[in-house]
Amino acid sequence: MLRQTYFYIGLILSLLLSFNAFAEKEIAVVYPDAPAPFNEIYKDIIEGVEEAYDGSIETFSLKKKDNPEKAVNWVKTTQPSAVIALGIKGYRTAKILNNELPVLMGALPIRPNGLSGISLVPAPSKLFDSLQTLAPSVRKIHVVYSHRSAWTIPLAEAEAKRLGYGLHSIQVSTVKEALTAYDTLFKNFDEAHDALWIPLDPISGHEQVIVPNLLERSWEQNLILFSSKPAHVKRGALFSLYPDHKALGKSLVEMLATEKNLAEKPIVKPMINTQLAVNLRTAAHLGFEYKNQQKSQFHLTFPE
Repeated sequence: MLRQTYFYIGLILSLLLSFNAFAEKEIAVVYPDAPAPFNEIYKDIIEGVEEAYDGSIETFSLKKKDNPEKAVNWVKTTQPSAVIALGIKGYRTAKILNNELPVLMGALPIRPNGLSGISLVPAPSKLFDSLQTLAPSVRKIHVVYSHRSAWTIPLAEAEAKRLGYGLHSIQVSTVKEALTAYDTLFKNFDEAHDALWIPLDPISGHEQVIVPNLLERSWEQNLILFSSKPAHVKRGALFSLYPDHKALGKSLVEMLATEKNLAEKPIVKPMINTQLAVNLRTAAHLGFEYKNQQKSQFHLTFPE
């Protein structure tokens, strides 16, 4: 027992020393020079980075007309120990710098593709925890996905098992296949105990073809539907999650400090720094009533 205690004390000290050594180095943040209100997103993330990091931080904003090489040249001149790249312009910069120093992506719904970072795709653990709170009658979750969101399915399987959900997942390759899969799925859908999850997927969650159809059917048939895309809540999904940007900035710093060899072993993590958006009209339509204490945990509600 004493040996085990010494082991954990040594581990904690090692992590503290590692973080302190990391904090002595400079990191750079590259982000787009966006118009309001989008600029507030990057401001909040950078504020989170600054709060979490004790060392020196340099920032560089890329204007609309700027190419990524401008940021690359700035990074090479600044010579930071690591780079946090935000948004699509940050992504283009990160692709160039990725093999030269540790680079982390943020503020984009990235998937595993050779770069490391924290995706804006909500973690299944956060989605399923919210589902358990908002629709406690659900026992089974259905999801249709393509290769674009396939990386989240093993995570979803593990979280479904943890919470006691059944998970029925169907992989498709085209929008036509997705429509067929949904048609088949709805034939045996148990309105009282099943829920449909729309992943952030351009095929199975196609905005023009798939989503309007699912929202209409869910309303007409009283189906519990939740989404990985916050915009769907305003349109009728029961709930979704959107980012806590300041907390995301802090998580990016923590990931830089704790994950090693990011260029050689890229890691993409789903978003766990989330806030809850709920459609109260849909909830009432489905027969759900939430107490004021529970509503106080909702960060956004619709209709506004």
